[in-house]
Amino acid sequence: MFSLRRILTLALASVACARALDVRQAANTNPSISTIVDHLDETMRHAGPTILTLMANQTLSDATLQNQMNTIGAAFKNVTTGLAATPVSSGSTTVMPTDDDIAITYSDAMQLVSASLSGIVRNGKAPSFPAMVATLDPIMAAAAKQFNTTLPNSLSLVAIMLRDAGQFLIAEGFNQTFAAIGPITAPTT
Repeated sequence: MFSLRRILTLALASVACARALDVRQAANTNPSISTIVDHLDETMRHAGPTILTLMANQTLSDATLQNQMNTIGAAFKNVTTGLAATPVSSGSTTVMPTDDDIAITYSDAMQLVSASLSGIVRNGKAPSFPAMVATLDPIMAAAAKQFNTTLPNSLSLVAIMLRDAGQFLIAEGFNQTFAAIGPITAPTT
């Protein structure tokens, strides 16, 4: 009988701890996630126009592009690292920032990548661009996967918003990123 009491006590304590753990894991960490994604978007708002300016000024080269690709890669690595250190969010559709707010910002950063890099091949001034994409693609894919893990189902809205940019991702060789984001389908008419 004495050992049965110990087992019951241990069982009740385990249940109590498990419930407390469940509550901690279900916290809305959207503000932390938003800060990380906002930083990515800010970085892209600098790197993207810089790349476009390099093309417009005819100063694009492997060296000048590599600097910007390094900046973009570092920003996406920071997203992966920062989000991996952030508890999974229970999310919110009413408390700011909402899941959609954050997904829209992430989508904006991805669209800036697409818009700024879409003319590189046609430009012909950076022959190492495919190798740069091969380096950046898994970094961006890892960030997208971690984003969807930390803010569950967040990539569904991103995929919808990237319907046009998805064409670029495929054309330029961002296959892992395209796959990580999920099905980007053409709009139906």
